[in-house]
Amino acid sequence: MNNFLKAALVLMLLVSVNYSGAQDKEQKINEMLNVKELFYADPLVFYPYDSAAGRLDLYIELPLENLQFKRNNASEDFDAAIEYIVTIKNSDGDAVVNQTYTQTLSTTKAEQKIITEKSASSLKNYFLAPGNYKLTFAFRDRNSNKEKSKEYDIKVKNPLTDNLIFSDILLLSEYTDSHETGKEIVPLISGNVGMLNSFYLFYEIRYRGSDSTVKQFKLHFYDDKGAAVFDTTVICSIKPGSNNFVTKISNDKYYIGNYKLDITDGAEILAHKLFYYRWSDMPVNIRDLDKAIDQLMYIAESDDISFINKGKTKEERLRRFLKFWKDKDPTPNTPKNELMNIYYNRVNTATERYTHFVEGWKTDMGMVYIILGNPSNIDRHPFESDSKPYEIWTYYDINRQFIFVDDTGFGDYRLITPMYDDRTRIRY
Repeated sequence: MNNFLKAALVLMLLVSVNYSGAQDKEQKINEMLNVKELFYADPLVFYPYDSAAGRLDLYIELPLENLQFKRNNASEDFDAAIEYIVTIKNSDGDAVVNQTYTQTLSTTKAEQKIITEKSASSLKNYFLAPGNYKLTFAFRDRNSNKEKSKEYDIKVKNPLTDNLIFSDILLLSEYTDSHETGKEIVPLISGNVGMLNSFYLFYEIRYRGSDSTVKQFKLHFYDDKGAAVFDTTVICSIKPGSNNFVTKISNDKYYIGNYKLDITDGAEILAHKLFYYRWSDMPVNIRDLDKAIDQLMYIAESDDISFINKGKTKEERLRRFLKFWKDKDPTPNTPKNELMNIYYNRVNTATERYTHFVEGWKTDMGMVYIILGNPSNIDRHPFESDSKPYEIWTYYDINRQFIFVDDTGFGDYRLITPMYDDRTRIRY
């Protein structure tokens, strides 16, 4: 892609950032910038010593900046009204928990100014018999009507069959143990360790033996490609009953990406945990640095991408990647890079919409969407008797049409009107 075309793409995205005219444009911008999570939920199973059931602890965190607050004229505070439903079904599909919670979150005018730093956390407990379950957490912001739900697989072990049983692992951002205050923990419900110098693992071991014992366990950390990041060993002095352990983990071996921890005793995996590393000012959908660099193909010169990839370490590649985006930041004095947010939100949307045999952002439809955004109009012809399936995308603001044809019949729509002019990318 030549420099003029790159500049054209940047200009198109900047127009999206700065345009304040039509209402539908404004709505699209808000959707593109709204890339953060409405909630974080972390369901964990622990095993009380005096019970034959497992205790499911559901940790919930709500970032307040993503909620809509309305002024309360009576108190002059600002209120957010939320609702969430927790449904837990057993392996037969029967609901064993179906609970609705409503809550009003209030902030002062001063707190609204630092709302990006605020979150609300809660903890719900449920006792479950041994077995496999599906937990659904459905959240709704009652002021904005935004909704989102997630599903989680839950396994409750039988605490009576083994002498030694591990709980799930709770991540902690802070842990203190002092004579004055005792033990204090701050759960890391989001699972993002990116802004921490170190983090902690909290887990319980239930032991039914009659005498104390000392056990050695291995901690194996893997990246999202299954490659080993590092291993370490913990030695636990275990007494009969429930035993709590906290292990500190240095954060100097992680960069942007997803990770998995396995705690093992020989070949047996006793517990595992998924977590990720992401900086707070980056789009939430960037969790793989190498892929994010590859996805620069519609906005960066090949020399730029090559320069970033030639960083000898992942840390160096990250610095070069962030420098690339910093140079394009339309508002460098603000914490968010709007251009970066819009670009990667389009990449994420293209992946969700157009993936078939290849990832959606690599497809022709993905390419056009990432560069130009949503079409003004789409004319779909999936079942014409005298032609192959095709779509016509029209962009009224630039007076262009793009025709995609599915030659194979398997949803692989190819662009037959290449983007030849200087306003858009030439790919062929």
